[in-house]
Amino acid sequence: MKLKKTRKTKVEKRKKMKKDLSEITTDEFFNQDFEASATDSDLETGKPADSDSECELDPKAHKKSLQKLQDTDPEFYEFLKQNDKKLLNFDLSDQEDCEDENENADEEVHVPSENLQVASDEDDDNDDDNEAMENKSPKGMTKVTLKLLKVWQEEIQKDKTTKTIKSITEAFHAALLTVADPEGAKNIRYKVEGSAVFNGVVQLCIIHLPTAFRKLLKISSKSKFEAHKSKRFAKIKGTLKSYLSDLLRILQNVTSPDILTVLLKHLHQMIPYTQSFSSLNKPLMKILLKLWSSGEETVRVVAFLNILQIAMNRTDSTRETLMKTMYIKYVENSKFVSESTSACINFMRHSLAEIYLLDHNLAYTHAFLYVRQLAIHLRNAVTLKKKENFQTVYNWQYINSLRFWTELVNLSNSKSMLRSLLYPLVQIIIGTITLIPTAQFYPLRFHCCQMLINISKETEKFIPVLPYLLEVLTCYDFNKKHKSVTMKPLSFICLLRMSKGQLQENGFKNSLIDNIYQLILECAAKDSHTICFPDMYVFCIIQLKLFLKKCKVANFCKKMKQLMDKIQENRQFIETERNKIIVDLSDMPTIRNWENTIKNKGTPLSKFYQSWYNLHHSQKLKMLTQNDAEGDLRLPILKRSNKRKQGDDFDHDSDLDMPVEEMNKLLKKQEEKKRQKKKQRQKMTREEDEEDLPTNDSDVVKDTNLDDWN
Repeated sequence: MKLKKTRKTKVEKRKKMKKDLSEITTDEFFNQDFEASATDSDLETGKPADSDSECELDPKAHKKSLQKLQDTDPEFYEFLKQNDKKLLNFDLSDQEDCEDENENADEEVHVPSENLQVASDEDDDNDDDNEAMENKSPKGMTKVTLKLLKVWQEEIQKDKTTKTIKSITEAFHAALLTVADPEGAKNIRYKVEGSAVFNGVVQLCIIHLPTAFRKLLKISSKSKFEAHKSKRFAKIKGTLKSYLSDLLRILQNVTSPDILTVLLKHLHQMIPYTQSFSSLNKPLMKILLKLWSSGEETVRVVAFLNILQIAMNRTDSTRETLMKTMYIKYVENSKFVSESTSACINFMRHSLAEIYLLDHNLAYTHAFLYVRQLAIHLRNAVTLKKKENFQTVYNWQYINSLRFWTELVNLSNSKSMLRSLLYPLVQIIIGTITLIPTAQFYPLRFHCCQMLINISKETEKFIPVLPYLLEVLTCYDFNKKHKSVTMKPLSFICLLRMSKGQLQENGFKNSLIDNIYQLILECAAKDSHTICFPDMYVFCIIQLKLFLKKCKVANFCKKMKQLMDKIQENRQFIETERNKIIVDLSDMPTIRNWENTIKNKGTPLSKFYQSWYNLHHSQKLKMLTQNDAEGDLRLPILKRSNKRKQGDDFDHDSDLDMPVEEMNKLLKKQEEKKRQKKKQRQKMTREEDEEDLPTNDSDVVKDTNLDDWN
């Protein structure tokens, strides 16, 4: 039992010793066991005995101690064999190497020669070039050439993978970076240099990428589709998003209207893909609204078609933002109206109405707020009666906003919620007429009366417009002599307010009579088929007769008398037709049927108004567009020359000596020649006026092709 205990204690001691030694490093172990190997000379020189350098130790003593360790503790010797073989394989060569190094250190220091060459500037340039070559990426950038573009063009029509599409989109990105951000173009795969290659890359993307995306995602040729629902969308999601963002970037920086139209046509094909990326909605709408409000004519139209496609395919939130921003843009651009800006304002008004009519309920909420805002401005002007409040109502922005809401109500259905805004809108228009009823604001009165007539015509509601027109005939003195004469006629189309100088011109009175004549005629033609027309226009005939008695200007009396005669003629026509039937005033369906039959037949006043409108409308377009071709009558030009023309049958010098019969024959020949020339001119004008109009089935936005780039 005692022997067993002693053996156990010895084993435990050895295990303890192994643990302690395993925790000690080789350098510590070496210093602990071989402190005695340090010589006295070392102590005298001040060198520490536990130095880290192996060159200062005695290798022979080290070897003897290792051999003794094999005899004293064989287990620990085997442990060193497994973990630290270098310690056991200690050799004298290590000491010799250390001694050689010390000997080399004691050698003389190298001294450079006196004849040294100075480095030149050319060497510096070469060094810089070498550094640039070293900074270049190891793969390098492939240069895009026209041959490579042709290869891509052939591959994109055959390849069904994303390889060619990715390379083309990367080249497009590189082309944009070379122009916009040359510093950022270093870490890209392709290099685009030259205008021809740049145009070729853009042209390749615009013409071939839409069809390539459709083929890859297996999408039909329909305009409405959702790309993110395709199974292959994940493969092309990154490239598609980067390409769309690059397309928006190039749209921001291009200023040429021709290139903008081509890019917008391409964007019209790519807009269904933008639905899959919500982060692109805001920049896309910002660019399109800017082009819609401030671009050229063709750019405005194509930008609006893109906006319309977005509004038709997106949710209510995008439509709501569109309605708000587009209405604000319309009001901002309608601040100044002139002959040059009126066409753009009219286009914006019609296009904005198309957006609002996509969702009647959402449009009603916006219309209610904005019409209420107009009513508040009018109420402040009526109650406070200050100049600032009058100016908030009597300006082009207020009038153009009223025009927009009247047009929106007219275009809406009879069952739409927008029709409930009809009564407050009419009251606001009447309030603007009666706010300042002076001659200075007669043009504004006529604009408001035109709005009321349009509302009554489209909604078939009775609105009393005639009193505000006949009031001008009774209040203004047309017999008053004018102080200045102007040959150019004065137009109220782009005017709201007359200056003091314009009130004293003869053109003001002429245009005043013309506008009253036009509006009364349009209002009477609108009501010419109604059964109550004879009773409704009695007061108008009385006022016109009173004006004819007072007025002494022949031209004014002639116009008003013609208008009165046409109204009386139509009045007699309705009375004769009305006497043919027995009418029950409570039976409204039979009355409406009778009015529709009279309207289809046509009344004398409606026929006269149609002929007058055709002539007046052409003159109005000529003035607004400033184009003489609209009103060109193609009159022959008279050229006088003293010399006799060749082939002239009539001699002007010997006409007295010629007999009468021969002279008549010559005159007949000349008349026949004139008739033939006139026929030829008419044929030429017909050929020039004929234009190829698009059919109903054709798309408004044509696809881009190679001809667009020429």
